[in-house]
Amino acid sequence: MASYKEKEIENLIEGFEQVCRSMGLRVTHQRLEIFREMAKYPGHPTAENVFGRVRKRLKTISLDTVYRTIALFEKNGLVRRVQMLDNSARFDTNLSIHHHLICTRCKSIEDFYWPDFDQMRLPSSAIRWGDIYSRHIEVRGLCKNCKKAHKE
Repeated sequence: MASYKEKEIENLIEGFEQVCRSMGLRVTHQRLEIFREMAKYPGHPTAENVFGRVRKRLKTISLDTVYRTIALFEKNGLVRRVQMLDNSARFDTNLSIHHHLICTRCKSIEDFYWPDFDQMRLPSSAIRWGDIYSRHIEVRGLCKNCKKAHKE
């Protein structure tokens, strides 16, 4: 019997396949494996993280292929980029409205949901600025593990 997380990942993969087909993108074995690893990876992987994991099953895949595939996913709205302070890029397969908790020490990223914020009216200064397409909060600090290690 599949775990809840496995079922969730399979649902994500099915949705990914449907969206690709509706957009006219071929659903190749490499693309499926890259997306699967992105969905399975805890904490928003880098392209290098995805490459290391996919390469265990697809020995001939190159890092360049992973980069190009992730860029294709991002261009078509299948994943989102999370830009870190050190200019590294991490990627998110969760396309629902959510925000990020980022540990400044270990660089872990966790999703969190804040419906009250999402439904708030924007201040007039933001409305006067121009067209707002999205809102996103990044909360930075020390995660529990790093805080505990720092105390010890």
